[in-house]
Amino acid sequence: MREKYILFVLLMIVLSVAFFMLTANNVKQNIDKIEQLDSKIKIAQEQLNSARIMDQQLSQFALIIDNSLTKTPGFSFDEINDFKTMIGQLADQRSIQINKLSDSNKFSLPGLIESTYNLELEASFVQIGQFISDLEALDHILKIHALDVSPAQVSDKQTPVAGAANRYRVTLELSIFKVKKVV
Repeated sequence: MREKYILFVLLMIVLSVAFFMLTANNVKQNIDKIEQLDSKIKIAQEQLNSARIMDQQLSQFALIIDNSLTKTPGFSFDEINDFKTMIGQLADQRSIQINKLSDSNKFSLPGLIESTYNLELEASFVQIGQFISDLEALDHILKIHALDVSPAQVSDKQTPVAGAANRYRVTLELSIFKVKKVV
């Protein structure tokens, strides 16, 4: 009888060890499969993020193209006034003083419509850089023809503040373009 109990206990131990070994092997296989799927998911997420970024950039580019294609022979007064308003808002955001803002139509290449703007500003170098960066971020085809920076004249009534950024008189000539749509 004692031998039966020992045999029974040994059989239980062998079954327990076999059960734990099979379970451990199964868990290890599942962990390996999870790690493989995890790496595939990470790669897919990176590709998805890249695709989202590319889609965003392409949609911005498409917006610029849509804004730049036209069937009209020139810029409308509303478009010119809207662009001037945008320039004024950008300058106001950067605390830039606009002394002069004028527009003119220049001869442009066939297939292009060009509107040129002459700006005279007073700003620091940092403000000028930020303003130009803001202009380039607009949804227009834009070209800067000339940029002239000279020290701003300080009147006798104004006293320079110590530590304040130097102000410069900036003359900026820029053009926005539209492409004539061929039907």
